[in-house]
Order: sequence, then structure tokens, then C-alpha cells
Amino acid sequence: MLLSRRFKESFKLALAIVLAYGIALSMNWEKPMWAAFAVAVMGLAGAGQSFHKGAMRLLGTLLAILVSLTLLGLFPQDRWWLMLVLSAFVGLCTYALTGGSGRSYFWQVAGFVSVIICMESIPQTDHGFDIAVLRTLETGLGVLCYTLVSMLVWPVSSAGELGAAARSLAATQHRLFRGYLELLAGRTNKQDLQALRMQQVQQIGQLGAALASARSDSYTVWELRRQWDRLAADAQAVMEALERWRESFSDLGGLDLPRLMPNITAFGNELDARLGQIERILGGAAPERMPQPLKLELDLDAARALSHFDRAALALARSQLESLEALTRSLCATIADIKGQAVSAPPSSAPAPARGRWLPDRDRLAAAVQVMVGLWAAYLIWLYLEVPGGVTIVILAGSLGMGLAAYPQLPIKIVYKPAAVAVAFSAGVYIFVLPRLSGFTELAVVIFGVTFAIAYLFHQPRQIIGRTLGLMMFATLTGISNEQTYSVLQPLDIALALALVLTLLSFVAHIPHSPRPEQAFRRLLRRFFRSCDFLVSTLDQDPDRPATWLERWRRAYHEREVATLPKKIAMWQRALAAEHLAGAPADRLTLLSDQIQALAYRMQDTLQARSVAGWDALEHELRAKIHAWRAGLQQVFGNLALHPDAEGHADLRARLDTKLERMEAQIEAIMNRADNADISPREAEATYRLLGAHRGLSEAIVAFARQAPAIDWSRLSEARF
Repeated sequence: MLLSRRFKESFKLALAIVLAYGIALSMNWEKPMWAAFAVAVMGLAGAGQSFHKGAMRLLGTLLAILVSLTLLGLFPQDRWWLMLVLSAFVGLCTYALTGGSGRSYFWQVAGFVSVIICMESIPQTDHGFDIAVLRTLETGLGVLCYTLVSMLVWPVSSAGELGAAARSLAATQHRLFRGYLELLAGRTNKQDLQALRMQQVQQIGQLGAALASARSDSYTVWELRRQWDRLAADAQAVMEALERWRESFSDLGGLDLPRLMPNITAFGNELDARLGQIERILGGAAPERMPQPLKLELDLDAARALSHFDRAALALARSQLESLEALTRSLCATIADIKGQAVSAPPSSAPAPARGRWLPDRDRLAAAVQVMVGLWAAYLIWLYLEVPGGVTIVILAGSLGMGLAAYPQLPIKIVYKPAAVAVAFSAGVYIFVLPRLSGFTELAVVIFGVTFAIAYLFHQPRQIIGRTLGLMMFATLTGISNEQTYSVLQPLDIALALALVLTLLSFVAHIPHSPRPEQAFRRLLRRFFRSCDFLVSTLDQDPDRPATWLERWRRAYHEREVATLPKKIAMWQRALAAEHLAGAPADRLTLLSDQIQALAYRMQDTLQARSVAGWDALEHELRAKIHAWRAGLQQVFGNLALHPDAEGHADLRARLDTKLERMEAQIEAIMNRADNADISPREAEATYRLLGAHRGLSEAIVAFARQAPAIDWSRLSEARF
């Protein structure tokens, strides 16, 4: 009889929880539900992710114990200072967990476990050490039980899933490159490739998740973890390079590319062959050959006949293709190294991480403030009001607040229904089933049956809330222990405490700004355009004057904003409901998000081109024209920040084209001077690249202005109750 993976994973989870309860009860430990919590959390993900979450939970618990015991030792009789420092630590953990790193769960556990230990120790702080030791033992027991069950009962390795994810991504990027070649030749359109582009983004995320799992449960992957990390970074860089190259197609219209770049056909065929070979190697085939560096030739005589803007577009597209060539060559070598078919792989050609890693993130700070305010509100309610649950509301406010902080697009109202169902079901088992049991054998059957049913029925990823609440509420509300007591008030107290905390968090979610998707979308869009406005202003700085520390800090901050905000905007855009769009098709907003990402790429290209040495001599003569273009662009960004649909794309194009044409005329005069021998080829190439970046940035703004009127912005801005 063939059993489904759904059945196997549910069976293993139920068996591990029964073992955890059995061992904890046999050792006469208090609160065995803590061991059940550890098993339940590990069972929410795949095998590899489960081991990773188990390790993070154990390490996070150890950090929480260290912090909690330190606070209890420093403030044994001063509960206000204790809560002040504890809330600051929880805020720090919230800021860290919302950063999207692989250690997010570590910080989440460290935060809410520290709240549990400190709150459970009030008012008798001398019990803090016993609680900390018990928490560590039971967490370790839960991790051990699930690990042993996963290794011995139907063991699963994530290495196969990692290979499948890498092959799928390679196939998609190969098809996308071929599609872009067709698009460049005019034999297809952008809409035909939209599904492939979205699929590529999803597969990048799947590759990262599969790699995190396989590193935990596959020794082979762990040994080659650096190569796999390099592969993931190169694949991400290839995706960005493909998108940058696609965005340059509009500037290449009308150019005879085979004449301007004689080997572009062979160059494209070589890249196509490399991507095909990557796909075959990941499928198990041996590499036919290792790719060699390839240069994209340029016919200088034919290029001189072009206008300066066409030359600039050609220079920019050529540099993007050469970057893609270097990335595919690195990707081939990395995959061959993973498969054991190469001695070593060269360092990754992927761009270095953006500067400003330690710069503050406004969204993460807002999440930390929300959790701290919710924790303080629950603490004050517990101190001064007679509420059901007692200190439980403070613990729930900390744990639920941190859990929801990682998903700001998730409205809290959708938690009410699964929470009510979970409490009602667990209360029924607690009141009508548990009192009739005698002995651990009967109890084990009930625990196994309930856990298996919850895991089996709520197995899909979109049902994760119901599954989590079901398992947690069952363990919490039943309160299984050796000295079992029953009271109808216990489920009522927990239900009222949970409802109170969810209502409290619903109000706190509006601090410091509204969590409504339409308002968040507009707010992030304003930030994006204001950051673009600031960065454009820095392009006009005198290169002879060194920037101050504050100027460098502000520029790094806004560069990070421009690089990260498009993804956040896209996430909130997907959270918008149909009534927010006023009848406009959802794909209109998707196209608008794509234009925002394209604008971010163009801004980054402009900043990179501006930082290239070799064109400063020409800039002095072009400064007046460049200043006029940048001043006009700042005005446009300022208007878009306030009114995204205020700029008509036709009028905007006319204004920007006028400024660019004046700049082109000035460049024409400089290049045609009798003494143009003073202008080196390097200066000319840098100038063309910067000019191409300027033109691309203008085109991206016009493309956004063309899409913006399709959205009813007044409806997105109106107040809702």
C-alpha cells in the first residue's frame, strides 16, 4: 500500500508529539506542552526546514534564558525597569526577525521565550532559574523527539528537491533568454513573457527555501554549501541582468544590431548554449565544454554614424550583455564544481551586496515599535485590570505580536475564525474526552488522533494559520500533566484572553501608520519617489568636493530604499482587494509594479555610471545641461510622490526629451571640436554610458506615467472604516 507524503508527515508529527508527552510525563516535568510546542513548530515545514527550525528554536531558547536570567538578577524587585529593558530586547529581536535572514526564527524564539520566563517569574523572581531550566529541557526534548522520528520513520532528504528547484529555475531562465532574443528581434511581445518572468521570481524563492532545507538534512549539500550559495547568488544576479537587458530594448529600436555588433548572433547563440548546458548538467549530464570569456565586438565606424543617444543606448546594452556573459560563465563553472566535474569554480561574478547593511530600516523599526507597544499595553492591562488569563495576555501579546510582525500584509481579522475554531475544538476535547481517560495509553491515542487529524486536514501552505493555532491551542488548553485538573473556566479564560490580545493587536497595528494595503501601497510609493528625488540631487554634486560622512550615510540609505522598496510595493500590491481597484484589472497594478522595479534598475544604472571614473573632464562642460535635466527630474519625482498620476506621459516625454536633446547637442559640439583629440576613448565611452543611463531613467519615468492613470488613485486614498 502506497502512502502519500501528506499521511507520512502527519503520522511522524503525531508520533513525535506522543513521544514528547510520554517522556516529559514519565520524568514528572511540569508544562510538557512546551515539548509539544517544539515538535509542532518543527512539523510545520519540510524535513530540512524542520531540523533548521529545531536548531534555531533551541539556540533562541538559550539566548532567551541568558537574557532573562540577567534581567531577573539586575531587577529582582523593580518590575518597571525589568519591563522596560525586556521590551527593548523584544523590540531588537523583532527588528532582527523582520530582516528576512535565515535566522529570523532564532530571533523570534529569543524574544517570546524571554517574555515567558520573565513573566512567569513575577512576583517570585527566584523561580526564574527553574523555569529557564525546564524550558530548555523540554524544548530540547521536543527537538530530539522529532529529529529521531524524522530520521528513523520514512526518512526524507531535501537534496532531491534542491536539484529539482535548480533544474526548474535553469530551464525557466533558458526559456526566458530565448524569449528575450525573440522580443529583441520583434517576433514576440512583453505580455507573452510575463508568466515566465513571474515564474522565475517564484523559483528563485523556491531555490532559496530548498537550499535552506537541504543544508540541514543532507551531508552532501552541507559539504558543498559554499558552492550552492554561490549558485543561488549567481542565479539571482542572472535574473536581474536579464531584466536590465530587457528594459534596454525600448532604446534599441531601429538600430541595426548585427551591423553595429558583428558577432552579436554568435554571442547570443553562445549564451543560449551555456544556459542549455547548465540545464543539462543539473539533469546529470557531463559538461560538453567549459565556457571561455567572450567579448562582444563593436563596429566603431558604424557606431560613429549614430546619434549620441543611440550610441549611449548601444553602449549600455553592450555592457549589460557582457555582464550577462560573465555571470553565465561563473554559473557554468559553479554547477560543474557542484557536480564534481571541475577542479574549482571561480569567484562569483554576482555583484557584491549593496552597502548600508547596518542602516536603519523604517518598516522594521515600525514593526518593532508595534510589538513593544502591544507588549506594554498588555502588561498595563494585566497590572491594573482584572482580566481573564492573568499574565497569559502578556505572553500572548509578545508571541503573537512577533509572529504577525513578520507578515505585515496579513490582516489580523483573518486570525479570529481559525482561533475560534481551534479553541472550540480543544475545549470540547478537554471537557468531554480527557476526563473519561485512564492511563497514558488512552491519552496517547487521543493525542495521536487529534494531532494527526489537525496535521492531515490542514496540510496546505495556505492553511498554516489554522494548523498552527490548532496544535498550539490543543496543547495549551488541555494543559496535560501528571496531576490533571479540570475546570470549565480554563478554556473560557484562554478564549477571552486570546480574543482580548487579538483585539489589542488590531489597534496596535495602526501604530505608527495604518496597515491597510491601499495606504501602505501609497506610503511606500511616496518613499520610493522621494528617495529617487534625493539620489538625483546627489548626481549634481561637485566631484572635486569630497562628500561628508552625513552625505555618504544619506546616500547609502536612499540607495538601499530604492533597491528594496519595489519588492515591498509588489507585496502590498498583491494584498490589495478588488474593491480598491475600482474595477481596474489586477494586471494593471502588476504592470505598474513592474515599471517601479524597472525604474529602480534604471536609477541604479545611473548611479553606477555616475561613479565610473573617466568622464569628469567632459562633465565640466556639460554641467549646465546636466543640471537642467536633473532639476527637471527632481521636480517630476516630487510631483509623483504626491500625485502619482499628475504627470501626463506625453507632456512629460516632451519636457524630458527637450532637456536631453540639449544635452546631446552639447555633447555633439564637444565631440566635434577641432581639438577633440584631448578626449580619450575612455572618457567618450563613460560619457556615452552615462548618457544612456540618463535616457533610460527618463524612459522609465515616462513608462510609469503611462501606466499610472489606469489606477483610480483617489479611491486608494479615500478613508475606509
